[in-house]
Amino acid sequence: MIKHIKLPLIIMLLLTTIAGWAQHKPESAGKLVDGNFVLIVDLGWNTKDQLTFSKLYDVDSITVKHLFSKDFDYFGASKSWKLEFLGTNLVRLSTKLQAGDASGSLSRNQIISETIEETNRKAQAITYPLEAVFGSNYFTDAETFTYENGQATFFLRGFKDARKVQIAGSFNSWSTMSTPLTRHNDGWRVRLELPPGKHTYKFIVDGKWLPDPSNRQKEEDGHFHFNSVVFCPNYVFLLNAFPQAKKVVLSGSFNGWNERKLRMVKTEKGWQLPVYVKDGTYTYKFIVDGNWINDPANPNLRADGNGNENSVIAFGDTFNFLLKGFDNAREIKIAGSFNEWNPNELFMTKTKKGWEFSYHLAAGLYEYKLIVDGQWMPDPTNPLYVGHNEFKNSFFVFKPNFTFRYKASTEVKEVRVTGSFNNWDEEGYPLQLVEDEWILPYFLHPGRHTYKLIVNGQWILDPANQLWEENQYGTGNSVIWIDKL
Repeated sequence: MIKHIKLPLIIMLLLTTIAGWAQHKPESAGKLVDGNFVLIVDLGWNTKDQLTFSKLYDVDSITVKHLFSKDFDYFGASKSWKLEFLGTNLVRLSTKLQAGDASGSLSRNQIISETIEETNRKAQAITYPLEAVFGSNYFTDAETFTYENGQATFFLRGFKDARKVQIAGSFNSWSTMSTPLTRHNDGWRVRLELPPGKHTYKFIVDGKWLPDPSNRQKEEDGHFHFNSVVFCPNYVFLLNAFPQAKKVVLSGSFNGWNERKLRMVKTEKGWQLPVYVKDGTYTYKFIVDGNWINDPANPNLRADGNGNENSVIAFGDTFNFLLKGFDNAREIKIAGSFNEWNPNELFMTKTKKGWEFSYHLAAGLYEYKLIVDGQWMPDPTNPLYVGHNEFKNSFFVFKPNFTFRYKASTEVKEVRVTGSFNNWDEEGYPLQLVEDEWILPYFLHPGRHTYKLIVNGQWILDPANQLWEENQYGTGNSVIWIDKL
């Protein structure tokens, strides 16, 4: 189902006023975007404009000097400002807002005051998780985080002398004011309704940003610091056996068969581990005091092609592969991005209709090949492919939620699309000509994406999409927003 695309007001203002920014006026340089204070700067401003800019936004003279002398190495080492190039003479400066950042700057205060209400509304609406295949938590204090029936409780122990504590994260668009914690005798607590999946966050204690001191999982925040990472679980692996074992580890295709990371927790009956796992099909084993075993409670086993069997678990909906013909084939297997291209795992079944195979998958785009009696080949019944010759793979989109379109004409021979969703692959994915337009149903994760169409080999903005932003080449990228699933 195609979702309606919603553009939060702040970002809408950011994009629709790009023409205003193109006029390069210091008075319109500043915006508040996703908890960051953003400045769009024209490096061609004269001395008067530079002085106006510095006073309006409380930018110190040293930063201004390095900026307009084009000493960009200074910003590579700066812990305050992040610099990005938008065009030949246009740059974007951004810094994470902290409490008190606006002091001394009337213009900055006005921007924050005018947008904080809308930021809070946006924060309450954006609760979708970040993209992740699998994850488990590692807290040194078991009370720091609990999750039950869609309710996540965060707890910050101590800080009895603090006046105010907030939590900001991916789940509230990093709002610094919309999610306060409540004071308790032993610390601060807040309960939030969150969907299963990956979320990143920090506490803000009296204006100072603080990663969760009890959370061992973290990732870089893009500003030379770290965010805490938490997973709201949707499944519990159980091993109700071996209560006398010293150590039990979970290992599987969802974590690259890591033999050490996922230590299970001892219970009265055995062992358990709450995890988040994305829709799909996975194989796994338990390692009990160094011995690898299949799950004794799971009868579903699958050969790995190396003479062994693994337990199999699947989540989500199934995709049905159907291959007509090949009546004389003795064996047909499937290998693709969904099973790490294992050529000895997925065997199709011969039926009256041809060859069939069903597989649980998450929504997304997948590449694959058939292995017919030992010979690798693209699917001859599927017109969608990428690559060429021996590198040619068939692909399909499972449960698309957006459709790329381009109006057909006699001059147009080929249309492809590429963007942030496929790491700007130069070949991109092909659109198919259907009646009077080129189309490609696609799956996009919730959030913001940039892209371009490649028409007859030429990279262009999407003429049907008025939303765009400048890029480092001065040619612009089209922008789309996908609401939560």
